[in-house]
Amino acid sequence: MDNARYQAELGVLRRKLPNSWYCFEGIGTSTPTLKMAARTNSGNLYTLHFDLSQFPMSIPKVFVTRMLKTKSGLEMRGCSASMHTLDSEHGWTRICHYGYSSWTPNVSLYKVFIKCRLWLEMYEAHLRTGKEIQYYLNHQA
Repeated sequence: MDNARYQAELGVLRRKLPNSWYCFEGIGTSTPTLKMAARTNSGNLYTLHFDLSQFPMSIPKVFVTRMLKTKSGLEMRGCSASMHTLDSEHGWTRICHYGYSSWTPNVSLYKVFIKCRLWLEMYEAHLRTGKEIQYYLNHQA
């Protein structure tokens, strides 16, 4: 991500979210990241880790910075179409938030954040009901 894109993304986040909810790290290096706080409607707080090493040309990897578990107690570490997850890394659950054919370099990190925030709401609905996340969220191509 070049400096102009970084400044644009930072400007959007500054307008939309409190400064304490996000933190860019490693900008200008080969391993840039963004950490964001996400509080669900039920009041639970999650930390999201965005791998920006290929952003904006590729979909950023987004992880919940812990290994989440399903209602039945299974770790959400692998690819699951029904739960909208991808292979985990770092011991963290990875959220599937965009389909490859839906991605364009014009998508903002704020929009990715909103989709991940929605995923967290559906994850918590899964914990309450046992229904898979696909019950609540449609798949993108």
